Amino acid sequence: MVTSFTFEPVLTREFIRFGHDLYHGDAGWIPPVRKDLAAQLSPGYPFYRKPGNRHNHFIARRGGEVVGRISAMVNAALKDRDGTPVSTVGFFECREDDAVARDLFDAAVAWLREECRATRIWGPMNFDIWHAYRLMIRGFERKPFYGEPTNKPYYPRLFDQNGFVARHFWDTVELEGRQLLGRMAARYQDRYHVLTGLGYRFVTFDTRRFRQEMGTLHSVLCRSFEGFPGFTPIPRAEFEELFGERARFALHPRLFCFVYDEKSVLAGFAAAFLELSDAVRALSGSGRLMGMLRFLRRRRRADSINFYIIGITPEEAAKRRGLGGAMFSFVMRNILEEGFERVIVPLMARGNVAHRLLAGDAPLPSREYALYEYNA
Repeated sequence: MVTSFTFEPVLTREFIRFGHDLYHGDAGWIPPVRKDLAAQLSPGYPFYRKPGNRHNHFIARRGGEVVGRISAMVNAALKDRDGTPVSTVGFFECREDDAVARDLFDAAVAWLREECRATRIWGPMNFDIWHAYRLMIRGFERKPFYGEPTNKPYYPRLFDQNGFVARHFWDTVELEGRQLLGRMAARYQDRYHVLTGLGYRFVTFDTRRFRQEMGTLHSVLCRSFEGFPGFTPIPRAEFEELFGERARFALHPRLFCFVYDEKSVLAGFAAAFLELSDAVRALSGSGRLMGMLRFLRRRRRADSINFYIIGITPEEAAKRRGLGGAMFSFVMRNILEEGFERVIVPLMARGNVAHRLLAGDAPLPSREYALYEYNA
């Protein structure tokens, strides 16, 4: 039996609890903080206050026990590259049961098509690309990193069986050892020297001006990624609410830089963060004092880096001066100087220029992910 709801408190608690019950005992699972997930399912969350947005949650039961969940969402700002509005299914979790999965997908898709007149549906995606989205499709034997899509290995099969086709792909590369990282840092060092000779400035994150720096990041990130599949504008306040606290804990200021051109115009940024999966796992889904103390102890022992993102403004990209390589060299050199010997380069879109920065020396991707589109 599938039950639909929007903001009913009892059903919301069951919806949240099922995810924790499903993954309990999985050694690699990084539990989401319950209060954060509860906030995302509450009426005050920004998604629900935006004109044109709609949603419906679904819970599947068998013999009174919750065995699956899914959400159907209409984000009025979300469009495909051809301008077609896109709806999404997200928050999907399910026992390994084909019939339950079919009932959940059927309910979500039917609501989107019949009630919302949706013609294009992506999944999994919680609201938009600023939140969790994508399925892992390869690399389940690897230890998860913080921010990585987490799902059961059988989920891709459930999507495939229920009318979804993988449309967009990403992968992750893992770099280990000072020798390899040194070669990576040296590869584009000449480009860094050329640009600094032209007057470009590579400025590391100033933690004393955290809010101002987050505002700068919001501006340059939105301008750099406005052509990215599924990109939607996001207000600065919402951006800071989503990422401010996480950035504050994961930030290593020497591994995050803004770049200004010879006219002091912001041209791009590069961001690498402490890999905090062990620290977040120690929270056990709770933000209480003891969990925070465990988190802080693990944070101090972080020994890996997630080199998450490089962004370049359209104006700078048009100059074709090789800023991406220069920023990559700058941050990799600082990673080495800070004593780190393991770097994860995560979630690179297939065909993205980031792959060219790694080509030649880096190992092949160890993990892959996909965003699906309903095609039945």
